[in-house]
Amino acid sequence: MSLRFIPSWLTEDDAFAQALDATSEGGQLVVPAGAYAPVVASSAAQRGAGSVTVVVCATGRESDSLRDQLRSLVEEGTEVLDFPAWETLPHERLSPHPETTARRRSALRALWQAGRNPRRNSLIVVASIRALVQRINPEIARFTPWIALEGSSEHSLGEWVSYLLEAAYQRVDLVTRRGEFALRGGILDVFPPLSDHPLRLDFFGDTIENMTYFTVSDQRSLPDHVSSLSLEPAREMLITDTVKAKARELAGEYPGLGTLLEKIAEGIPSEGMESLQPLLVGTLVAPASLAPEDAVFIEVSSQKVAARAEILHHTNREFLQAAWEAAALTGTNAPVDLASGDFLSRDEVLASVSPRPWISLDSLDTGDVASVRVEAAALPIGTPGSEEIWDFVAQRARAGDRVVCVMAGHGLIERTGDLLGERDIPHRSDDSPNPSMTPGVVLIVQGALAEGLWLPGAGLVVVSEKELFGKAVSASPRSNRTLATKRTRVVDPLQLSAGDYVVHDTHGVGKFVELVSREVSTGGRDAIKSLREFVVMDYAPSKRGGPPDRLSVPTDQLHLLSHYVGSDQPTLSKMGGSDWAATKGKARKAVRELAVDLVKLYSARMSAPGFAFSPDTPWQRELEEAFPFVETPDQLTTIDEVKADMERPIPMDRLIAGDVGFGKTEVAVRAAFKAVQDGKQVALIAPTTLLVKQHMETFQERYAPFPVVVRALSRFQSEGEAKAVIAGLAEGSVDVVIGTHRLLSKSVAFKDLGLIIIDEEQRFGVEHKDSLKALKTNVDVLAMSATPIPRTLEMAVTGIREMSTLATPPEQRHPILTFVGPYHEAQVVAAIRRELLREGQVFFVHNRVSSINKVAARVAELVPEARVAIAHGQMPESELEATMVDFWERRFDVLVSTTIIETGLDVTNANTLIIDRAEKYGLSQLHQLRGRVGRGRERGYAYLLYDQDLPMGENAHDRLATLAATTDLGGGTRIALKDLEMRGAGNLLGAEQAGHIQGVGFDLYLRMVGEAIATFRDDVAPGQSELRLELPVDARIPLDYIDSERLRLEMYQKLSGAVAPSSPEGAIDDVVEEMRDRYGELPGAVTTLVLVTRLRRTAMTRGLSDVIVMGNKLRVVGPPLPDSLQVRLTRVYPRATYMAPARVALIPVPEDYTDVAMVTFVEGVLDALYPPPVEVNPAD
Repeated sequence: MSLRFIPSWLTEDDAFAQALDATSEGGQLVVPAGAYAPVVASSAAQRGAGSVTVVVCATGRESDSLRDQLRSLVEEGTEVLDFPAWETLPHERLSPHPETTARRRSALRALWQAGRNPRRNSLIVVASIRALVQRINPEIARFTPWIALEGSSEHSLGEWVSYLLEAAYQRVDLVTRRGEFALRGGILDVFPPLSDHPLRLDFFGDTIENMTYFTVSDQRSLPDHVSSLSLEPAREMLITDTVKAKARELAGEYPGLGTLLEKIAEGIPSEGMESLQPLLVGTLVAPASLAPEDAVFIEVSSQKVAARAEILHHTNREFLQAAWEAAALTGTNAPVDLASGDFLSRDEVLASVSPRPWISLDSLDTGDVASVRVEAAALPIGTPGSEEIWDFVAQRARAGDRVVCVMAGHGLIERTGDLLGERDIPHRSDDSPNPSMTPGVVLIVQGALAEGLWLPGAGLVVVSEKELFGKAVSASPRSNRTLATKRTRVVDPLQLSAGDYVVHDTHGVGKFVELVSREVSTGGRDAIKSLREFVVMDYAPSKRGGPPDRLSVPTDQLHLLSHYVGSDQPTLSKMGGSDWAATKGKARKAVRELAVDLVKLYSARMSAPGFAFSPDTPWQRELEEAFPFVETPDQLTTIDEVKADMERPIPMDRLIAGDVGFGKTEVAVRAAFKAVQDGKQVALIAPTTLLVKQHMETFQERYAPFPVVVRALSRFQSEGEAKAVIAGLAEGSVDVVIGTHRLLSKSVAFKDLGLIIIDEEQRFGVEHKDSLKALKTNVDVLAMSATPIPRTLEMAVTGIREMSTLATPPEQRHPILTFVGPYHEAQVVAAIRRELLREGQVFFVHNRVSSINKVAARVAELVPEARVAIAHGQMPESELEATMVDFWERRFDVLVSTTIIETGLDVTNANTLIIDRAEKYGLSQLHQLRGRVGRGRERGYAYLLYDQDLPMGENAHDRLATLAATTDLGGGTRIALKDLEMRGAGNLLGAEQAGHIQGVGFDLYLRMVGEAIATFRDDVAPGQSELRLELPVDARIPLDYIDSERLRLEMYQKLSGAVAPSSPEGAIDDVVEEMRDRYGELPGAVTTLVLVTRLRRTAMTRGLSDVIVMGNKLRVVGPPLPDSLQVRLTRVYPRATYMAPARVALIPVPEDYTDVAMVTFVEGVLDALYPPPVEVNPAD
């Protein structure tokens, strides 16, 4: 709802209006800190029609908060935009996020157009000083983006591709990120920077015939059509012909930048190319200079802004100096000189603004400029939610002031009304744009306001959530959040590179060589030749010292292949050898035993009595509405699953697996609240005191508006506090307790425990797990794990142990910017200072305890203003936990630690990671360490530094290169993720299974688990017989349909998997529809491939082992033919023969049959000789 009536009421006050008038040409307005900034800014912005206001804050966090509050306060029609700063420094070879650059461009374009449009609407742009001190290319404000219109043929398909390349979109074969595009025939996929989903344009010639959004996870189109969409540039630097020519010219001058300049010269957008703007695009200007001449600038807290600008100026120079030194070491010139790469000073920003008015809002008179004081007072907050603030509200209402309570959601509006009613304070809620006030009656409205205000002269009191409940409204309310795009949760497609280990069901472990096309024939003198694709694999040589044996697997049999994933490098199997069969047999036996145990566990749980919780209450809905973010699709699914479990009269036993920061805690918050609503108690058990503190803070903040008592129980509570908590649990006055394993001690008893939430269950010892088992009897259990669980395993054990996977990263999290390079102290200093600049913290990983103190001392010496702490596993546990908690509470800036931070640590304010001697770490370990940063709203940085004086092995080099190239959230590199999944599977299934996983490979092992459980459930599909299907037809995916080998393999695998008996009936149709959607209409060879796939499924379900065309004969081997069908054979196909002992039918094939006609003929033969079984209705 709009809060624009608040500025309107203020401007009706003569004193306030006079203060605004007195500073309209510049100067200082003295007001208390807090909500006065957005209210004053909105009041000033709305004093004239078509006004343009730029509001300047000290930090990005403040500008985000102010932007969201302003959107609630301004008049309808006033546009509020933000101008965010890059997450990178200007000269770094790291690119800012496409969404950031698109938002910047929108704001700059709006400012530039405002100066050329006399009939404009009012405009407010909110920026941090960091955004205003960086010079920009003015052309990005003037650039007109192309608009895609359904039915338009204004631009040809080739022109669209040229435009996207100039607009710095990256051309890929599969679109998964903003700023990418892919072209397949007449289908153009593109992901605009500010779009929730990527867009698919289907061209007919040069006409856009159809436009739809599609999802990243499965690449399928969404049902709704899109009529038009603006395709904004993906980068701030456009790759124009002039830029390409300049890059080509400079490539020889800067050898160290040769590769980057060459790519730009070829029109290829590259990571970090924006750092070369001073070289390639000409004059850069101050952003503020693009504002129209009549714009007004309002600065919030001038001293903070000035201090921030000075630190930015100083730190950026240090980074430039480090870049110079690095360039000197490589014998090249520094790419950017100090003048063009430096930040502007605050004085230079003011000069670029002049003669436009510059107004400073400050809580104190600085004495620098003429000042006017607004008569305002601070609210008597005291302890948030204390009686003091409620008494103040009642007092001001009785005095006749206009008292307004601003709440973020309907739930809190109702809760505030209840609390006012309990205190006999008259009140009413109103959702109209211009609510009327009744003297003595408190008005409750919905809106976003971080803090309250009190203007005694105007008789106005505004109270926010912060004062009443101790909970500030989120800087990014739900309405401003973009919907998270669901990431891949399906079983991994078969992505193969030369040298990858692959498991064939029959032949064992081999090594992938290549995907090849070959002409094949099916034998005989008159054999017809056809083109087919094969996966070529090497196996152990049959003769010692000889070449490897080679196997060619037709692409219609890819369901027999899976990636080999194990902790060690496997030994190649011998084709036809007995070792593989023995290994597979042992694994299958172990899996059967495991399945028996899982099914027993399931049966026992199904027969145990439990408590059926009630459906959601209104308070439950209020709590969920107050969540300040848009839930990810995985979160919504998981929350629904948990609630459904709790409402059943059977004890819940659900595991939620997902990386830290992917939303597990919010699921726990809602589940616990649901239990409390039914009068039950909740125990959340965590392995460390730090996790207890983190959960405690989250639960208290979320439950603040409700009468729910939350307490902690860990070593950080005094003996007296602990006794009070234990007594409260026994008598029932404590609703939710969050603690370490201390909760498992015999002294702790619950009055009515209804739900146990276990965080990181695998980190508890055997003794604690036994205590947990005793506690879990007939109680709902929700376990949470940050170790990912394989999707295949999740599907396999569904119904045995309920499991939910959170695999979708929150949309506001950005991929981590990863730098790999030699260790230079200047770079380390600059990296730490840059993080301190944005009020963040740094992890410095040094994995040698013997020298960690020396390294920490050196860091403290290099950056004396940083507070440095040390953490390693050899410290006493109490000291280690205290250090971790202090770091989380921001008492330290830099934590020099061993890899002890690898798991379970969630410090959202720590967004820079420096790893010393990174070449010594494994890939999965590096991936996990990197996952410690980039968990908040800020962009994460990872510096993987190696010792350039020591030789680095090839494997170490490959590991670092892989990690530098892979920044995906929620996934990371395939090998690293699989390594983590193996740990997750071990936690779930038991360590004794590890040897069998190693023997047959992880993917095949998981398939065996699924089959074994299905068998014990009596849910087993008919056995899949080995089938030889060979027809002289052109059945393949041509290069001119899908040119990417990776994507061809993916579609071959999907078609191959669709023939499995366990696949649903319409599986092949689904794959066909997906191909048509993603790649266009099927060419003839693909149509034939689909028909062959359908034929394979038919043959397998009817128990056939051979369907082969040899020369001019079709050979079919299957179940014995009864006499009646043998008679039909010779009658329908006169020259056919049947050899009963061998169960072989030979049928002549017409000479002119090829492709579709051939497949149709064979299908007719199978229907005639091996008709599908007739389903008998029991009622007949």
